[in-house]
Amino acid sequence: MYAIRVSLAFVILAFLALALTPVTLLRPRHRNNMALVSNVCGKVMLWYWGATVEIENGERLSPESPVVFVSNHQDTHDIFFAINIIRNGTVTLGKWEMIYVPFIGLLYYLAGNILIKRKNKSKAQKALSIAAKRMQEKQLSVLIFPEGTRNWGTPLPFKLGAFKLAIEGQVPVQPICFSLRHLTMNYRQWQSGTIKVKCLEPISTKGMTQEDALDLAVTCRKKIEKACIDISK
Repeated sequence: MYAIRVSLAFVILAFLALALTPVTLLRPRHRNNMALVSNVCGKVMLWYWGATVEIENGERLSPESPVVFVSNHQDTHDIFFAINIIRNGTVTLGKWEMIYVPFIGLLYYLAGNILIKRKNKSKAQKALSIAAKRMQEKQLSVLIFPEGTRNWGTPLPFKLGAFKLAIEGQVPVQPICFSLRHLTMNYRQWQSGTIKVKCLEPISTKGMTQEDALDLAVTCRKKIEKACIDISK
């Protein structure tokens, strides 16, 4: 039953993508497209899963100037729930292969998200430089999951791309933690539970160089891991 419910959720997302793609075509890759898409899809997914979201310090999701949002990356359900934190002026950083996902990939691109080829280090680095420039020009914030892949409940080391991007742009890192859903959610029930989100204190990168990226990543990871455990109790 659970497998059917997950599969149906992706079918619903595909239909939503078909419906929203014409809207994004009216203003392709606009800075607010991702927020519009996320608002619609996020509400539908919360209804579908019978879930609610509680956000602490939610005002930090709408900063006055660009930031790099970094968050823990848990499982497949991130695509259903993480979109609920995206506000105007925020896009995500994703792998290039996303564009090949039927229906959803095209919408993801038109929504203005930044795609990088992670396996090609030189191209990935160039893409981060372009992203930093785009953040300043369009006053964009970027949401990144620095673990790089789903952790399935076991925290993974943070990759440095998000922190290099923040340092290059000299913009703050805004840590965000989602409650550990394997502890707080039951997807086999219609009312699955509550997703808690906490926006921690932003971390300034002013004066930092790329040599500081590793220390910044470690500091951020420790803060997120601790907060995730605290809000999951």
